[in-house]
Amino acid sequence: MTPYNKKEAIRIVTSAAKDYHSILEGNNFLFIFRDKENNSIGFFETVFLPRNYQHLTGIEMLDENGKIEKKPLLFYERCLAGKLSENIIRFRSDGTTKMKLEALPKIVNFVSSSKMTGLYNGSKPILAVDRLAGTTNFCLGFTRDLQYYAPSSCLLEDVRNLTNKPSQVLAVLSKKSDETIYKNIRYVAKGLPFNDLVLPENLIKIVDRSNFVPRK
Repeated sequence: MTPYNKKEAIRIVTSAAKDYHSILEGNNFLFIFRDKENNSIGFFETVFLPRNYQHLTGIEMLDENGKIEKKPLLFYERCLAGKLSENIIRFRSDGTTKMKLEALPKIVNFVSSSKMTGLYNGSKPILAVDRLAGTTNFCLGFTRDLQYYAPSSCLLEDVRNLTNKPSQVLAVLSKKSDETIYKNIRYVAKGLPFNDLVLPENLIKIVDRSNFVPRK
């Protein structure tokens, strides 16, 4: 794994923040999956807020006294404005910073890289996530935040190694956070007749499949 220095870290988190802002911020993503354990249809909803971004970076911000400043919104704003400097950041002492920085540039492609999902199996004590979605070489970790799951870790890891029973992601839809219905179909598993998929009642209420066009 590349031993990043602070200058390189700032470049990575600044660039990724702009992608996060333009593509992910203010959106909910709905993951529909087939539960491997009982073959039922399950789902979970995620939210990408400005305050979630810092968790993905593994970077801590310091105040003028060199103490940790727990202001994730300010960190995000400084990233977008290009106002991070080497003297106000530091890498986390638990070693997760380099791991997160390695994967962070790939976050904008997380939808197309989310073929499997599962609950975290606790195999890496330093990793604080509840659920993961990903593929064999990239995954995004989420932490439960009331109704939604919030992104908290990017990893260049095989999702199957971090979940005991990875389930197939059948579809991913998105909406703006102030909307009620998921209409934007972002991904459907190859060959899946999405319009004919029998969904549970609580999922039918929030999903609009009228825009689905089967791939030929």
